[in-house]
Amino acid sequence: MSQRAARQQHAGLIEGARAFVLLTVTISITWSREAEALGGLFCLAALWVLAGWVQRSRIPGWVLCLGESALVGLLAALFLDASSALLAALAIPPFVHGLLRGFRGIGEALLAQGVTFVLVAWGVGPVPTLPQSTDVFTWLVTGLGLGLVASFFVADAAAADDGTAAYREARLLITELNDLSAKLQGGLDPTSMGGAILEQVTAELPCEVVALHVQRDSILLPLVTRSSHEELEADEGGELARAVWEDGHPRVLGRRFGFPVSTSGSPIAVVTGRLSAESAAGGQEVVVRLRSLADRLAPDALRLDTAQLFTAFRDAAMSDERRRLAREMHDGVAQDIASMGYVVDALVSTAPGPAEEKALLQLRTMISSVVAEVRRSVMTLRTQAGSSESLGAAIATLARHLSDVSGIPIKVTVDERTSRLRHEVEAELLRIAQEAMNNAVKHSRAGLIDVHCRVQAPSAQIVVSDDGRGLQGGRRDSHGLSIMKERAALIGGVLEVRSSPTRGTVVSVRVGAPLENPTPQPTFTDHRSAKVS
Repeated sequence: MSQRAARQQHAGLIEGARAFVLLTVTISITWSREAEALGGLFCLAALWVLAGWVQRSRIPGWVLCLGESALVGLLAALFLDASSALLAALAIPPFVHGLLRGFRGIGEALLAQGVTFVLVAWGVGPVPTLPQSTDVFTWLVTGLGLGLVASFFVADAAAADDGTAAYREARLLITELNDLSAKLQGGLDPTSMGGAILEQVTAELPCEVVALHVQRDSILLPLVTRSSHEELEADEGGELARAVWEDGHPRVLGRRFGFPVSTSGSPIAVVTGRLSAESAAGGQEVVVRLRSLADRLAPDALRLDTAQLFTAFRDAAMSDERRRLAREMHDGVAQDIASMGYVVDALVSTAPGPAEEKALLQLRTMISSVVAEVRRSVMTLRTQAGSSESLGAAIATLARHLSDVSGIPIKVTVDERTSRLRHEVEAELLRIAQEAMNNAVKHSRAGLIDVHCRVQAPSAQIVVSDDGRGLQGGRRDSHGLSIMKERAALIGGVLEVRSSPTRGTVVSVRVGAPLENPTPQPTFTDHRSAKVS
């Protein structure tokens, strides 16, 4: 069990132990009317309130242990003459950190308390008397005993664990996440939250264009762009965004501006844009307004950061599930079907007549087709945009595998810049291209499939063409085209499908603004393998 999970699990027991000792010490001091010890009592209460707050943070356990133990030893030494009741607090740190960190926590707590008490008592105040030293020793031994009991309890619980502790912790965290997400007013969609931030920016400043950049895999990528009549140049906005991200200060360069969007002092995103030509605001005035705007956007930055973390978690879970399904299909279904093919091969050699042999050969052909389909599905599940160096490389990998399995040549032409699209946009574009190539391989009877991929972030276009027989009448259980349309709509893209019985089918998907040069129409030649140019 991790320390964070242990803190959550034992929080009630720890707070209850501290509260019980505080109550006992309060009653003892009040009954004895030891007014001089009230200051120590208040300090002890404040210390444990602070320790309870720190316990819920990400501060390492050993820091919490040494800090709490040393401060308890300090209070015990300073108020030793005022009241011996405060010495009961010495039993709590070994117990607490025995629960959280086992035997090491007990040793560190006792050592920190003992050293601090000796240094303060013998260095600042009068040397403790024999009865006082006996009381200190008694409470330290009591703390040792309580700590050993707590550590044995934790050790027994760990020994009884059946290897599912990590799953229990994950279940607890996911349950909390589901409960919290139900209470969120704005949902957990980064794109809509980024759009809300840009709306506030455009309401404050007259802009021709404005963009919100977020960091993905150490790269700043445009999440949302808003424009009145023209698009922000990707390279220009990217350079300004990187400069603002590095130093965290607003910048105004002529009509161009950029400023960080932060929460709790940490940058979450960068807003870049271009002021309209009619704007009369000067450079310094714009900087002041940007600083004020950044302060007002702090709550929105927190919501955006939460949405991005949730998106990353969801993508990781989906990726793991896709890989698991690919493994199961490859090791299970594919092997079983291949084994059936071997059985049919054996039956063909012993067929009693031509009719039976023909039927078995047809069955063998069908089994080979199913095996090829399963292999395509396995390859599709395992190929991801995030695992490749670029979207074009991922599409080329898919095309190469499809060409090897189907025998149909697939030509891939890629035109990409160094800046990448957002991860979720690349993922959806990859799946659309994959579905279009799969449909061409399975249904078009094409002699060649031509794929053009152009990426000029935040815009991109993918065109999949074939020289086959065009679209045929769809089956009722066929949902490929509708799924491609849904994927395009999720990323704000436009999907177009053109088909002709003599010229084949063209599937085009575009996100962002139209690219400068249109994608050329494919010229079909006899290529026998997928390639990237």
